[in-house]
Amino acid sequence: MLVNKSMKVTHLHIEASSFCNARCPGCPRNAYGYPLEGFYKKAHFKPEKLREILDKFPQVQSILYCGNHGDPMMNPDIVELCDVGKSISVATNGGIGQLEDYELLAKNGVHITFGIDGLENTNHLYRQGVNWDKLISRVRAFTEAGGDAEWQFIKFQHNMHQQEEARKLSQVLGFNNFILRDDG
Repeated sequence: MLVNKSMKVTHLHIEASSFCNARCPGCPRNAYGYPLEGFYKKAHFKPEKLREILDKFPQVQSILYCGNHGDPMMNPDIVELCDVGKSISVATNGGIGQLEDYELLAKNGVHITFGIDGLENTNHLYRQGVNWDKLISRVRAFTEAGGDAEWQFIKFQHNMHQQEEARKLSQVLGFNNFILRDDG
């Protein structure tokens, strides 16, 4: 890694894993909901690599573990990756990960954005492979442990009629924020 000593890097966007439990049709790792074999190298970001980066950029204040190329909660070291004394955000479909990990992340002040695109009868149409009951149990584990949760709802033709009901459910489940996004 080339390092410019004068760079003041304060924020990092890290892909914590290239593995994902969902088969979202709009994801670049899939073709209409079916995984593209060999498209991404299958790997998890390692805590040692994070420590190496933070040593080179000590001014880092915040880290986003985003799920653009895989779900961060697939990384078995996600709790350790989030326990670095920085402001941490994780974006996940919520359909994977140990309940205990969600509880620990909540207690460590991690912010989680859950990508939930509809309700029980529609979320799986885009977030293919995500089980609603398991998703909700992870949301509850996180919010009931005091976690700062955000519901990100991508609007599609099949779920647009559920926006208000989803917003109300987000409040019941303890989400601190509800965000609507267009599908395009």
